[in-house]
This record gives sequence, C-alpha cells and structure tokens, in this order.
Amino acid sequence: MMKLLFRFAVIAGIGLSLWPDITVLALTEDYFGKLIGDLSSLAHGVKGTVYVATNQRLYIRDFYYDGLGPDAYVWMGSESSEPSPQGEIVPVNGSYDILDGFSDGVLRVDLPMKTLTEYKWLSIWCREFTVDFGNVMIPSDFEAPAEVSLGSLGFTPRVHNVYARDVIIINDRQISLVELDYDGNGPDAFYWAGEGETPTANGFPLENEFGSTEPLERGSPFNDKNVTVTIPEDKGNVFGIGHVGLWCVLAVQDFGHVDIPDAGELNIPPYDPDVTTTMAPIPATYEPPSKDNCEVLIDDTYQVRWTIEDDTINIALSGRIKPGNYLAFGLSGSDSTTRMVGSDVTVAWLNELGTEANAVDYYLSAYQQCVLGDGPGSGTGACPDDVSKPSGTDDVTVGDYSNLYGIITISYTRPLNTGDTTGDQVIPIDEDVYIAWAVGPINPSGLAAKHRQQPSTDFKINFGRQNSSCPPFSTGEDVELPPWEIEPVEDVEEFMVDIGQAGGQQGYEGITGSPGWGIAWYVNGLIIPEITVRRNKKYTFTINGGDDPDQTANYHPFYISNDEIGGYAQKTPEDKELYTSEYYGDEEKEEEEEEEEVKEGEEEKDNNAADDHDDDNVVATAVVDDNTTTMMLK
Repeated sequence: MMKLLFRFAVIAGIGLSLWPDITVLALTEDYFGKLIGDLSSLAHGVKGTVYVATNQRLYIRDFYYDGLGPDAYVWMGSESSEPSPQGEIVPVNGSYDILDGFSDGVLRVDLPMKTLTEYKWLSIWCREFTVDFGNVMIPSDFEAPAEVSLGSLGFTPRVHNVYARDVIIINDRQISLVELDYDGNGPDAFYWAGEGETPTANGFPLENEFGSTEPLERGSPFNDKNVTVTIPEDKGNVFGIGHVGLWCVLAVQDFGHVDIPDAGELNIPPYDPDVTTTMAPIPATYEPPSKDNCEVLIDDTYQVRWTIEDDTINIALSGRIKPGNYLAFGLSGSDSTTRMVGSDVTVAWLNELGTEANAVDYYLSAYQQCVLGDGPGSGTGACPDDVSKPSGTDDVTVGDYSNLYGIITISYTRPLNTGDTTGDQVIPIDEDVYIAWAVGPINPSGLAAKHRQQPSTDFKINFGRQNSSCPPFSTGEDVELPPWEIEPVEDVEEFMVDIGQAGGQQGYEGITGSPGWGIAWYVNGLIIPEITVRRNKKYTFTINGGDDPDQTANYHPFYISNDEIGGYAQKTPEDKELYTSEYYGDEEKEEEEEEEEVKEGEEEKDNNAADDHDDDNVVATAVVDDNTTTMMLK
C-alpha cells in the first residue's frame, strides 16, 4: 500500500510531507563522573561501581543483580548512618518500578528531591523483607562534579571582534562560550580545539550548536551570543585537549582562545544528552541595551528604543518573539491616524537559526502579501521599497542584534530624510507623528507575512523628545497553544472551497508549521483538512477565490502543485509555469472536474506528474500502486 500526503499551501501548493530523522545518543563511554566506590555484595549477586555525575545524578556502572528480590529498589537514606527502612526510593533510568535483573548494566540514578550530600548511603534494598542486598557510603565532604569557569576569551585589541565574557566547561565534551562576539569576516573560521596551550593547524573543529563542524558562515556577525560547542565523539573529551577558541584555517590565525586545566584539576560532569545544564541563573527581568529614548508598544512584549545623531536615527526593536518572526516599526500611512496602508516601516528579524539579523525598508501599498514579478499588480502589498516602486531604494542599514532570555533585539540606522520620495517619509524631530507597527512571521521566501499583532488604537511618538526609558522585560516563558485537530474528509465527491481566517498559531501555522498571510482555504467548512480521493472517480471543487490582486479580500489563488511551500503570487512567471499543474482562480466562483489518471506510464502533465517510483516529485495526477491518494489542503 502506498499513501501520498499532498499539501495545498497558502497560497496553495502541494508537496510530499517527510518525517524528520531521529538520533539516539549515548553517554560518553569512558567517563561517568567522580568515583564514590563499589557496591558491597551482600545478596542476590549485587555488584557495581558508583559514580557521581552531578549533585543530583549518579551512575552505577557494571551493575549486576539477579532480579529475584520481590520488592527491590535503589534506596537512599539521610537519617540513619547505614542502610535501614528509614530511606526513600529514587528513580532508576527514569522509573520508580521494582528493579529487574541486570548483567553488567548501567543505571542512571536521579535525585529529584535532594542533593547528593544530603544523603548518607545508597543501597539496593528489599522493602518487603527489609534486607540490604548491597550498598555504598557517601562521604559527608564529597564534592560532586560541577561546571568550571575558565574566564573570558579574546585578545586586546580584539581579532575580528572575537570576545566571550566567560568560557564554561559544562561536561567532559561540551564547552559554553558565553555572550560571544564575532564580526563574521573571517574567511575560514571554526570553533577549534587541540592539544597543548597554543592553537595550531594540528587541532580540530568542534561541533557547533547544530552539531556541525562546518566553518562559521562568513558575513554573519553576532553579538552576545551564547554558544555551546561539542567535542566530536571520535576526538575523545576535554581531558585530552589543552585549549579551545576560534581559529581561521585559511589564514592560520588564532582569533582567541583559553587554556584548559590539566585533567587532574578538573572535576566536571560527564556528557549526557539527557542532562539539561543551566550556565547561570536566569534573571527575573532583562533590559536591552539602552538608547536616549524608549517607548513601550506592547506591555512586556515589544519596545522601541532610539537615538538621534545629526541627520541619522539609530533604532533598536526589542520583542518577545522567536527567530523567523519579525518586528515592524515606522511611520503611519496617515498624518491623522495610525494606518498600515501607506506606511513606511522597517521590518527586522532573525533567520530561523538565529544566526543572522535582517532589517529591510518596506512600503505597504495595500493590505495583502507582496506580489512579485512583472505581471499585473506587481509590487502591490507589503513589499520592500526596492520591490514596491521601480525607483525605490532600501535605506536601512542593519546593526547589532541579541537573543537573550526570549527577547530578540535588532538595531538599525536610517537617515531622517532618505530622499526616497517613492515610499519613504521624513522622520520629524520637532512634533508628534503617528506611527505604525506590527509583529508577525517571515514566510519561506523571506518576505513579511500577515501580522499577528498591530496597534488597536492610534499611536504617536515625538522622536525629538528628551530622554525617556522603558521598564525591563520579564523573563518568563511563553505558553504555546496546541494546533487544532481537524477531522479528515473521506468518501466525498463534491467540495465547497471558501476563504476564511487562518486561525493563527492554532490554525494554519500550527497545523502546517509554516507562516501564512492570515487567510486559508476551508473545505466543506473545515480549515485545511486532509482529503482522501480515489482514482477512477470524478471530483468537483467549487472555488470561491480569485486571482485578481486588486480584489485583496479574495486574492487567494488555488492551485495544485508539487511545491509544498506555496506562495503563487510571489513566484516568477517561470516558476509559476514550472510548479503549477492545475490552477483555479480568475472567476469569483468556478467549477472544475478533475479525473485522476489510472494507468502507469501515462504521459506527464505539465512536467509535474510524478512517476510512481519518484517520491520526490509528486502531484495530484501521480500514478500510484494503491487505490487511495491522500491530500492535505493548506
């Protein structure tokens, strides 16, 4: 049996849905932490060696137990000086169940309620018969492994602006670079480690926070970035290296490093993917870098700071958003009210990886997504200045950025008077002016999608006012609502397709994992449901939508394609022809009957029909070896 998952994306496209790979990691084989001692062997063949990983985690290595005790647990006590009924069960490998038999196994023992030094002993204990099968005593002065601070990293003067406030050994394979700065201009820069105190070309690259040993992306600077690097598994652990830092392979240059203490001086935790290590306590509040003035746009969520220098304004937007989402801010499209249409704004965001900041000059000519290309309506909607007008220019220069405690801050500069009369306004400094702002997602093509938040009332700012400040942000975590569960549509031959609201994070975006423009297709009253159709049958789709960009309320082309992202209006004419196999739109209401091809070997349709052996190029006319094709409308 073969099932194909098709997606009609906003603006609708179809593509094959793939599941992500899952990787299972294991504890570093040769290091389990600091030794406490061996279990005494008193009954049921119990034996093993006990190590301490952290103050709240232990490992029992080479553990043997025949499993025949009726009510045996790992049992720890803090009241009596030796094992007794005055103890408590501690979880083993995440479970409070009765112990099974083990032969040379490894037990992970967590201490959820207390720290190690609050206990006096650990026992393999049978509660039913109050019998100790084997134990180890915990010295009162035992010092558990902990993270080690190595101090700051960087030369004076800085090389490529490399500086980290602190370097922390988290465990025997991971090291944290705290608040790291780097100008992004190194031609071949790596996170680097090696033997000895001095970096050389004989060292090796470290894995970055994404598990890659590729060089740092050139042209992507960062400031105050917290980076955790990992020693590759085939390179051993921290006990075998003498330094860590940033190194340029091409230039054979040390950008900055710190020395690693000798192995005998380190009492650190073992590497374990199950352990979540906090480098430092999270403060209750966070205040972004200050400027001369600040205005709260959304309480505890969005703030704008600015400083005026001569004929230039430096602005910093700070918001409680995630990478891949934007903060937009600028002058209103009206001099008498806050209005989005006609506004002159800057759209700022971090890419999905959080490694690159962007700030782009936008002009909002209409309340719709940006229409690209050379056809009718091109440049209409929320578009960059150099797209919205033939003579438009991008007059914004992106600056520093940070992503701390859930608050992203991006700074940029622009002239008060850019001289671009096609889309930019002059920022006055001697009077109140109406502003526009928004918060929303960036779509896969790198353009602003429909906002999630915007002003609910008129909003004015005097950019030339005297100094002002904003309260700090709280550092609490956001609560994410789960996406709606939509029942699939089966055994239906007629479909009524209408435009409706996208439903935000619980609707289109939550269901598909992709941003939209605020509207989505509803099929028989259900938002983007999964539809099952069978070959040898005819299906009728009645589409209430259109392809006229001047009719913004209904501008939502419906098409069938092997493009899982969608966004028909933002494709070039060549891409539209390449990706589109069936297109619906020009009429306000149009009926189209579609009969799926049934014979293998049928001629390809518009270069998009998929061979049944090619899962990478699948469309609705695909020939499959099963009677069912599954489609998801997006």
